[in-house]
Amino acid sequence: MNKYLILLILTSTLGCSQNKVKLADEPQLPDQVVLIFKNPQSHAKYTFPSFYDQSVGNLASGNGYQIQTINDALIPTRYRFEVNSPSDTVTISTKRDLLEVKLTYKALDELTYYFRKGDTVIFNYEGTKPIAEIINRKENTEVTNFSLNQRDSVYQDDLPAMIIFNHSLLGFRLYSRGEDKTISSQEFDRNYRIKMGKVLNQELTEDMKRVNSFKEQGLITDQHYNAMLSDLYWKLTNKVTELRFVPEEENFEYLRQILIDLERDHPVLAVRNDSLLVSGVYQSFIETKAKRLYPLPKLVMKGRGSGSSIRDYATSYDSIQASKAFSPTERKLLQYKNLDKILSETGDFNIETRLKYLTKFKNDYQDTVLFNDFVKKYNVKFEIDDDVQLVDNSGKTGTLNEFISANKGKVIYVDYWASWCAPCIAEMPSSKKIQSELNNENIVYLYLSTDRTEEPWQKALKKLELEGGINYRIMNADNSLQMDDLEIQFIPRYMIYDTNGRLVNKDAPRPSESELLKAQLMKALNASNN
Repeated sequence: MNKYLILLILTSTLGCSQNKVKLADEPQLPDQVVLIFKNPQSHAKYTFPSFYDQSVGNLASGNGYQIQTINDALIPTRYRFEVNSPSDTVTISTKRDLLEVKLTYKALDELTYYFRKGDTVIFNYEGTKPIAEIINRKENTEVTNFSLNQRDSVYQDDLPAMIIFNHSLLGFRLYSRGEDKTISSQEFDRNYRIKMGKVLNQELTEDMKRVNSFKEQGLITDQHYNAMLSDLYWKLTNKVTELRFVPEEENFEYLRQILIDLERDHPVLAVRNDSLLVSGVYQSFIETKAKRLYPLPKLVMKGRGSGSSIRDYATSYDSIQASKAFSPTERKLLQYKNLDKILSETGDFNIETRLKYLTKFKNDYQDTVLFNDFVKKYNVKFEIDDDVQLVDNSGKTGTLNEFISANKGKVIYVDYWASWCAPCIAEMPSSKKIQSELNNENIVYLYLSTDRTEEPWQKALKKLELEGGINYRIMNADNSLQMDDLEIQFIPRYMIYDTNGRLVNKDAPRPSESELLKAQLMKALNASNN
């Protein structure tokens, strides 16, 4: 009797409910977003307009991975498409209802898109402008392409004021071209920042008007609306945080007022919670907060003309692990990023340190998926090799020491590079020219790729027409003591061995420094002949 009563109640509930229970025959959305790029162009480059400086060259960014999103494990993930191909498709797996996708734009900028799970999106190009169209459902094109439209129709400059505001390079180039030198460059920069702050205020005001109009017209869902507002809020929060460290901060009270107004109208925006970690801008806020709370000494990079340094990510890991300023999820994300840097910066952190912090991460978080991703990504082996192990494009293996020994009697010029390294690739024409000019000399040109996987390396060999040279890929860059000794903290990097197999220049000139390089190579040859 009770069984039938329960069945009757359930039947009545289902009958009265409207759209509260998913019917069995309702189509299920695929757990993915599909992006189709038609004749894709690179939009990661930027050429300064003539009014900045006619002599300025290009800026480039993104190392080919021009698409970024946050995966379901809250990890920033990059994708790439084949530039100038007829068409390329990128499939992004996600179980989230709304996915934020960012495209690198003009080197310093990003275009933000919001797609729903199950969407298929076609990007067509006007020059280098990627214009998105969702083909499985109707959405106003101004909503879909909000970022691009704002830049084309609202923003006053070639880049958003949010970027120009604190980009000293842009301000300095304006000053260097100006005729009025009655004020110092510092005073010019101060006035320029104040001016761009006012422009930023106008742009943010217009952004919020447009987003609110989308909501009022019923063009976006509440979730989409909140995501767009949150993106604006945390961008400005990051910017206002930076203003604490500039002397003219009293001039930017109107920017703080925008934040105050947003928090008044939308109190939930200012409430930190883990659901915000699906936003790249909010993740930037968390990282900036960590750096501000734990200012760490820098590790100076070694090498000719490098003049740069990196954050001590191992010390950062230890500081954050003891911190109470972050939620457990935020802490795990920050530690993931610290560990990623420790494992990738092989010239700054030795093998023992890399293995120590990888094991520490596994023990701290018991996340075998992320741990195994690291092992796969960096080809981690839990043993330490002495030699650098090499494989050529036919699959034949050997070691660097074996190659050097086999080529005694010749000078060896070693080029450390990778398929994703734009400066490395830019040197290749000069490298071929040097080889042609010194064709009759007893010199061997050895290309060693630091690519961790074979496919991108093989593609680059064909694209750059390097198959005829002496090419190897390093198989154990992360667990070779010899790699530690070579201290390769950045690429491109070049080295010279003399005819006796001795490393005589650990940081040799680049091929584009042709005269200096020729002198070094001939010096190594002549020393061997004397």
